[in-house]
Amino acid sequence: MLTLLRIARFAVIDELEVRFEPGMNVLTGETGAGKSILVNALHLLLGGRATADVVRTGHDECTVEALFEPSDPAAFDAGLDAAGLPPCADGQLVVRRAVHREGRSRAWVNGSPATASQLAQATSRLVDISSQHEHTSLLDESGHLDLLDAFAGLGTRREAYRTAWDALSAAGRLLTSLQTSEAERARRLDYVRFQLDELERADPRPGEDSALAEERTRLASAEKLREAASGAESLLYSRDGAAVELLDRAAGDLEKAAGADPALKPLADSLRESVVRVSDAARELGRYARALHADPARLEALDDRLDVLRRLARKHGGDLASVLRRRDEMRLEVSQLVSHEEHLAAAQADHARRLDEAGRLADALSSARTAAAGRFAAAVVEQLGALDMKRTVLEVRVEPLAASEGSVEAGGVRLDARGRDGVRFLFSPNPGEEPRPLARIASGGELSRAMLALKRVLARRDPVETWIFDEVDAGIGGATGEVVGRMLRDAAHDRQVLCITHLAQIAACAGTHFVVRKETRAGRTRTGLERLEGADERRRELARMLSGHVTDASLRHAGELVERGTPPRRASRRG
Repeated sequence: MLTLLRIARFAVIDELEVRFEPGMNVLTGETGAGKSILVNALHLLLGGRATADVVRTGHDECTVEALFEPSDPAAFDAGLDAAGLPPCADGQLVVRRAVHREGRSRAWVNGSPATASQLAQATSRLVDISSQHEHTSLLDESGHLDLLDAFAGLGTRREAYRTAWDALSAAGRLLTSLQTSEAERARRLDYVRFQLDELERADPRPGEDSALAEERTRLASAEKLREAASGAESLLYSRDGAAVELLDRAAGDLEKAAGADPALKPLADSLRESVVRVSDAARELGRYARALHADPARLEALDDRLDVLRRLARKHGGDLASVLRRRDEMRLEVSQLVSHEEHLAAAQADHARRLDEAGRLADALSSARTAAAGRFAAAVVEQLGALDMKRTVLEVRVEPLAASEGSVEAGGVRLDARGRDGVRFLFSPNPGEEPRPLARIASGGELSRAMLALKRVLARRDPVETWIFDEVDAGIGGATGEVVGRMLRDAAHDRQVLCITHLAQIAACAGTHFVVRKETRAGRTRTGLERLEGADERRRELARMLSGHVTDASLRHAGELVERGTPPRRASRRG
């Protein structure tokens, strides 16, 4: 669960630190006080897009930091390890994000630098944020299939099908390329053969350019090299007083002296060995100097060959290795173009096999969806009944996929990246009405309750530890709000719930109540957060929410709501 949130220099927030509790936490306050800014900060912390306009005026950087306590630290650490992130310390996950005035952002997970995607991966199992925007997504029928699949637990089957679909798509692209016109194939063959002939005539070899460059450098410096070798040979051997002569004389003198002192014998032997080695080196230098001579014709040939290799490198990728790779690619393409019919037949057979495999997996997915549709509808209707919509009818229809761009036909049905089905939720909130798409019949309040019911049902499959609701009570009244509040309170028995609300009926169901306040000091607007302690503070805030100001009547009403809605205190999950 989320235990601590720190925000600094974010929008109208200077410095803010809030500690959340297990169970149901609510945030209330006047319209425009900045309640949703907290959710925006959390979005950023969960890997959302960073923009420079979130940095408070007059500052260069804003930061958001949070402390989470996963319910199963060992399992959570395994996920962090898979994402390349360090484990939690003492079962606590610390995430931090900073955004600079210029728009750059940095992130850390447990003190280690992380990318925004790693940040999102690390927190995805901990927090789920719902907002009014989800009403719109619920109206989008393209997302209904994903909701049904999540309920049915078809993630593994979806992945297997997607792998088969990707392979089918690749096979389709290859087949299409091979099915181009014969004239186009002939033109392509002539073009590739022309370029390949140029490379075959040049016949470049691995490492040739480096070897030729070394030889060219040696030939261009032939006279200097010959003079150096001849001079060294003369100093060592051939001139009067050469090194060999002096070494030989010194060795002879020591050999004579060794008769008087045997200790000199090893030194005399060493000098004698030096005479042999220097003589050998001098003879080798002489041979090198005599063999070395300028060869203008060879130098010109080297220049011509290096020019050919450089021209090919510029044309085919920048270096000789790229030229050799391109030659191999051209040889393969020519082979494929020449044996076009064989490759076409093989591609057709592969495409048919991939199509059959994708169709088989799509059939299995469709059967599982059809089997789950009734259970899903019944589960959602049960939750809607608890939300005072007891006579609601919901149909989850699994229908054949309509033809669309990117879809393919397989055995009389259409396939796309998600299978062979389209899914629609048809809704009838009143008895006797024909079920219709949500967009055509559901009111704002009904959409709010439908979304909450869906979330309750799907939570059994994907138990995120913290639910955050940003004013999802839009469009519902006080009586329904009390029902929604009790449902959120019940949900908070096995997870943490954070709810931003304008309805006193929902706020009264919370175990922990915060008020967001905006004030102006020294010409600057600031948003702060205050935790309400004690029943009297809560009653006064609920009274304000009920009537806009605190009166004896609104206080009595608020007291009744608190009495009906406040859950018993719970101990922290971590004990």
